[in-house]
Amino acid sequence: MLRSTSSSVIAALVAFAGYAISFDVSCNSNYVSYYGQNSARNQKSLGEYCKDATEDLIVLAFMNGFPNILLNFANACETTFDGSTLLHCPSMAKDIEYCQSQGKAVILSMGGASGAYGFGSESDGTQFADTVWNMFMKGNAAQRPFDDAVLDGIDLDIEGGGGTGYVSFIEQLRSHYSSDTSKKYYIAAAPQCPYPDAYLGSTLNSAWFDMVYVQFYNNFCGLNAYPNWFNFEDWDNWAKKNSINKDVKVYIGAPGSPSAASSGYVDGSTLTSIYNNVRSKYSSLGGIMTWDVSQARTSGIANSIRSALDNGGTCRKPGGGGEPTTSTNTGSSSSTSESSSSSQYSTSSSTSESNSESSTDENPESPDTTTDMGLSTVVTTATETITSVSTFVTSIFTEVTTESTFTSYLTTVYTLTQSGEDYLSSNAQSSIANTEGEESVKGMSFSSADETADNSIEIATNTNPASDKCPVEGAPCVESMQGCNSVGYALCVNGRWSVYPCFSGTTCYLQGSAAICDWEREYGRDPCNVQPIQRNPSKSTAKMLSALKPDLRPVSAFTADGINSRIEYIPLSVSRGRFSALVKLQTLHVPFDNNWMLSFQLPYGQSIDNVDSGRIVANGTSVSILPKDSADPLPSMAISITVRGRYSWPYRIPDLTIAKVSLH
Repeated sequence: MLRSTSSSVIAALVAFAGYAISFDVSCNSNYVSYYGQNSARNQKSLGEYCKDATEDLIVLAFMNGFPNILLNFANACETTFDGSTLLHCPSMAKDIEYCQSQGKAVILSMGGASGAYGFGSESDGTQFADTVWNMFMKGNAAQRPFDDAVLDGIDLDIEGGGGTGYVSFIEQLRSHYSSDTSKKYYIAAAPQCPYPDAYLGSTLNSAWFDMVYVQFYNNFCGLNAYPNWFNFEDWDNWAKKNSINKDVKVYIGAPGSPSAASSGYVDGSTLTSIYNNVRSKYSSLGGIMTWDVSQARTSGIANSIRSALDNGGTCRKPGGGGEPTTSTNTGSSSSTSESSSSSQYSTSSSTSESNSESSTDENPESPDTTTDMGLSTVVTTATETITSVSTFVTSIFTEVTTESTFTSYLTTVYTLTQSGEDYLSSNAQSSIANTEGEESVKGMSFSSADETADNSIEIATNTNPASDKCPVEGAPCVESMQGCNSVGYALCVNGRWSVYPCFSGTTCYLQGSAAICDWEREYGRDPCNVQPIQRNPSKSTAKMLSALKPDLRPVSAFTADGINSRIEYIPLSVSRGRFSALVKLQTLHVPFDNNWMLSFQLPYGQSIDNVDSGRIVANGTSVSILPKDSADPLPSMAISITVRGRYSWPYRIPDLTIAKVSLH
């Protein structure tokens, strides 16, 4: 097949005229957006989005099937080669060449949230790299979906299957890249924010990547969790320490609107603030990515992003014909009507039919002018995943002076770094001294005369919670209550509800006092359910709670065997040498199925007598909790365990620096 020179001629003329500057991967002011899935249901032709300077790189989504190739670009392309199911997209091909002439890079994304993809062996990956080069880049396949258009690279958005073959695929593709010195080619990835990524973790450490578009949404570490669990630092550390390419660029991936993701959307001003903060701290920053261009243009956040990047970035190369647009919303054709692609750069027309996830696109009326209105996230369903830093939240009781004095309820957050060091939260570093019946905490004095007769704190369950107590983010609540709503599980933190999304496919249930996320099963689900933890604290304890403002939010842990999980340790009662505690385990990708084990070290003088929902294996103070011999009939995403034991005064928390969750 002879390749047309039209695109190179156009690009050369435009560049000579100073109209566009080529995409520069070294900048931290690049804006990347995905195109092809008609997420906002008003997706325009690819070329329309390249008429202005908003985006610098467009990712075509998706090749959602390989090595048996399946392509899906929703309403952008539906026609196929004669006698084949392979999409043939001549109109998109023209648009790709036009976008490149405007200085924008265009790459193809492989994978996606759903599809049939993956390699059975390393050799499969190598062979498929040849296929990709020949069909989408400078090769000579008989059938090329984008005709003579030559893409600028590939993106791996791998959200399922194993990791086999991807390193070989990248190495072979890079060997093809080196054979063509006429242009630059790129390799990108779009991992989810929990580090390391569940599917591409080893590949990211073993293969060359130019850009990584981290999805800071639909996850526990998303933009909406900034700054507490937002973990760009983990990815910056990866870029500097583990990546083969020490100049790899890491992008802040963001939803283009509240409806673009289940969770993680932040408005333009908030995203700008986050970007500027990250830019000031981390040299690996490459810019911002959004899912997807139709959402970002409709909401108006694309304009906010372009402005933030222009004002704060190290370099600005206008990736298009003019200034960013202020309003560019027109509905696209419905799935049953023909649409033609016509503009100043293309006179071809093509029949286009929706082939997106919903199979038919009803295009609602959309406003002609949109601006970023700073809409708050409306969380519906979400995939909750886990941050990379191994951390545990542990709510502890600390006895002061003698056992007969009082039990104060403190909250301590231990952060377990990769080196195993532990840091005590400043909120819990209270100075407690015994001075003749008086206890001081951070300069506050409490008299033992204030104590009640019973200094223990117990859990009291409410078996019939009122349906009108549905937890709402930010609404008032009683401290330490737990509950469920239609989004996920909720904890009362400092008198306000904090709602956390459940893992994809799971639902919140109440088991005793614990709100957990699990598969839909026979728990008697109530999407609006609250289970209060009733305390009877002493006056001194109440004062201490007020002074310390304990943070009861769960913090996630990446544990042994590559398992993403969250562990919570919540003492229920501590009194007169005996204690009980609730241990909650939750996992993301790999459900518990009678094969889990939790191991940790007890403080000196402590022992565990019994547990429910499991059995104990102890060797001195080393303790492992395993499931009961009889397997749960269904795999579980969550385990709730009550442990009971003895302690020698003073009560101390377990040594969490060596706690592990593993499958065996």
